Amino acid sequence: MFINHRVKRILYENLNWIVLSLLFFIFGIVASLLTFGGGNNFILELTETQQKLLEEMARIIFSGSPVTGIFILFLNNFFASLQIVFFGIILGIPTLLSLFANGAILGGVAANLGEGGASGLAFLAIGILPHGIFELPAFLTSAAFGLKIGFHLVFPLPRKKRWESLGIIWKEFFAIFPLILLMLVIAAIVEVLVTPRLIQLIFNNMQNIQLY
Repeated sequence: MFINHRVKRILYENLNWIVLSLLFFIFGIVASLLTFGGGNNFILELTETQQKLLEEMARIIFSGSPVTGIFILFLNNFFASLQIVFFGIILGIPTLLSLFANGAILGGVAANLGEGGASGLAFLAIGILPHGIFELPAFLTSAAFGLKIGFHLVFPLPRKKRWESLGIIWKEFFAIFPLILLMLVIAAIVEVLVTPRLIQLIFNNMQNIQLY
């Protein structure tokens, strides 16, 4: 159901768009890292604002029961995935900005924690990688279809009109959407139930090492 022959074919045929999404995401990371500590500019302002929003979201997610937190986190990522595809109709520009902004936020967090040395980067890896291996592919795949929609509204698919191209791309996206939902569910479960315990475990181990 989630990874059948059709899903594999669609993912393979759109691999170039997924790679393009990854490149814009990485560009955001690099831009944020390069501007870190360089004074007041729009990238720093962007990351600071978004980090505050993320902190508020984290407070909401982890203040209640784990089940409620998982549900809230999943819904947030679910609607974000739909939006990043839907807003591709504006020539893909909002999708590009979202990829860049999310990469910049990650780069900003990494730069801030990096100031704390290897322990900060280890904390970042433990805090993001476990759920990120599911959440990031879902995000990038959704963004890939947003970019594809924006491109083919300007340059329609061969022998197709613009709105026909849009319909074909949406059908492709909804064919793989169950897989994206599965990855988002797993990511939410890991982020709420597993990640905090891993962070606490690493933090306690570091404290024990420092005592020696």
